[in-house]
Amino acid sequence: MRVRGIFLLPAMALATLSVSCPRPASEPAATSPAPAPASGVTAPLAAAAPAVAAPAPSAARAEDAAPPGEEAATAPGALAAAPGGDPLALPALPPELVDDGSDKLPEIDPPPATSPTAAEEEVHELASIARETWIFAEPRWTSRRIGYLRAGAVVARRPEPSGRTSCADGWYHIEPNGYVCIGASATLNIHDLAVEASSRRPVRRFASPTLPVVRGEAAPATTQAGEATLAATQPGETALAATQPGETALTATQPGANALAATQPGETALAATQPGETALAATQPGETALAATQPGANALAATQPGANALAATQPGANALATTQAGDATTLLGGLPYTYVMSRSPTPPLYARLPNEDEQRGAEPDLAGHLLRAATAARAPDFVAPPPPDATPSVLLYGRPAPGLAGDRRSPDALVLGRARTRSGFALLSTFDHDGRRFGLTTDLAVLPLDRTRVIRPSAFVGLALPEGVTLPVAFARRRHAARLVPGERGGVTRAPLRFREAIPLSGASRRLGGIDYLEARDGSLVRSDEVVRVDPLPRTPAWAVRGRKWIDVSIDKQSLVAYEGTRPVYVTLVSTGADGLGDPKTTRSTIQGLFRIHTKHVTVTMDGDEEDEDPFDFRDVPFVQYFTEGFAFHAAYWHDDFGTPRSHGCVNLSPLDAAWLFEWTTPEVPAEWHGALSLRKGTLVSIRP
Repeated sequence: MRVRGIFLLPAMALATLSVSCPRPASEPAATSPAPAPASGVTAPLAAAAPAVAAPAPSAARAEDAAPPGEEAATAPGALAAAPGGDPLALPALPPELVDDGSDKLPEIDPPPATSPTAAEEEVHELASIARETWIFAEPRWTSRRIGYLRAGAVVARRPEPSGRTSCADGWYHIEPNGYVCIGASATLNIHDLAVEASSRRPVRRFASPTLPVVRGEAAPATTQAGEATLAATQPGETALAATQPGETALTATQPGANALAATQPGETALAATQPGETALAATQPGETALAATQPGANALAATQPGANALAATQPGANALATTQAGDATTLLGGLPYTYVMSRSPTPPLYARLPNEDEQRGAEPDLAGHLLRAATAARAPDFVAPPPPDATPSVLLYGRPAPGLAGDRRSPDALVLGRARTRSGFALLSTFDHDGRRFGLTTDLAVLPLDRTRVIRPSAFVGLALPEGVTLPVAFARRRHAARLVPGERGGVTRAPLRFREAIPLSGASRRLGGIDYLEARDGSLVRSDEVVRVDPLPRTPAWAVRGRKWIDVSIDKQSLVAYEGTRPVYVTLVSTGADGLGDPKTTRSTIQGLFRIHTKHVTVTMDGDEEDEDPFDFRDVPFVQYFTEGFAFHAAYWHDDFGTPRSHGCVNLSPLDAAWLFEWTTPEVPAEWHGALSLRKGTLVSIRP
């Protein structure tokens, strides 16, 4: 897998992988060398060492400050050992992962003085008109890149440029930091056609409670036209916003589901998935009352570990919001856009809206295709596109869509090309034209949606662990698993478990009738052979100091746990490389070792070579976080096999899990940015068998 049209870090020397996840492209010659990012310590690692207790940090230590002794970490040669080494056994952070201050930004322009009338002063902005508008640490091309904007993003800037070195129109300081050159990829005209066409921004569900600013004709009052958002009622809570027109904030997908109050702290709410079913809503502090939108999903809405996802304003109030019966739209879930996958034959990519004659010329099989599409639309598993938006004004009167900076489009072109086999696209909007539904992609191509399949995102989501609730946690791995619930008068009754449902465990076990059972925190029992169990760490890493965020991935368990110091705050299932514990250089296996996240993209395109046995072209893969070479965490919108090895080497997460993790980790990506880069301040990542 590789990244197309994107650069990860300046002058990064990354090994090209024949298999794995996306390969970063080389940097342009205009960029001078910069400090290499922390690429991590890859397996094999040092042989397992005795557990080292976490040092007691001072209260004033920052998240990434090195604990005592880290600066004198073991020599690089001491880290080499036999395969199967455990990153948790390292006695200290390796030198290449210690924060050396290289991320500190220079103070070039002092902040402007704030006047009493500042609120009434003119707001100065600039806009991106390219797939990547790079943001630099200093106002010069040879400076370090710290992030980038995507076409349509509009950010606040200083009124006057900070310099014009090799940038005739000026380098402008933008918010919250960094410099952008006005020119080929950015403009001071926030009404540029490319800005207007790309004005709908990606939805980042667990970002700041402030809704993103959407300018131009596509600007709805909420994140999508007609959506409603449930208000959180406690500090730190953020309500989930529905992401399709006419929907209310999600917790249930069928009408008639009622919420029952959970009676013990730490219980997880069960979501109703059919009319008349009941869902448990937490009514005690520390409970998680999350609702699922599909069977097997564990609910999530809190933006901070431990925050409840209840939208109800009083204890015991119903926690379920329902969509209208028969609503044909699908929830975005954690996805930043509506996504579609190409069918065969693949769709043409139009430069403008074609008339009927032009459609027949570009699609010779059109008549038969439309008949087949009408039949497919009546299938029970058909996913309808969202209700249509207004036709984008940039496409009215036969005008072609504006190209992004760097695109070479003939003004007379009708067809830009055809989608590749197994292609995925993110849509800015959908609209009707001449009896067909079309979509405008993020690359500003016009796509006939009847030649695609609308993605229904996975509803699976992991479990937030509030204070007082910790590991072990089990996930049901069989579709017809059940739990035994003790009765009031003795005996037990069987209650079904949803596929991949999360079950907080007490740690106790029992053997009944020759079968091993695990005890849940609510007293019920689950068969040990019907669940995958995620246990506490076998040893406490010496570098897991208080407040430091880090991620533990187990390939054998297909699990991910997010930690703050020694406390687990989130647990879920993932899909790592399809070839398990193989060599990541020659097989589709996930690399093992200790790393730092160094580059984050809200979305980025990934594709494979045409000669690959499994060619693909996935545009706008969501919430990508690179930690070494071509390996990354990211959402997968093309499958729902989380808990099973599946990827080319990356760590696949469900859309909701990926969206949560993206906002929890560092480096932070500011609201209007599309990506951010860090040399030594990214969240630590441990990957082990």
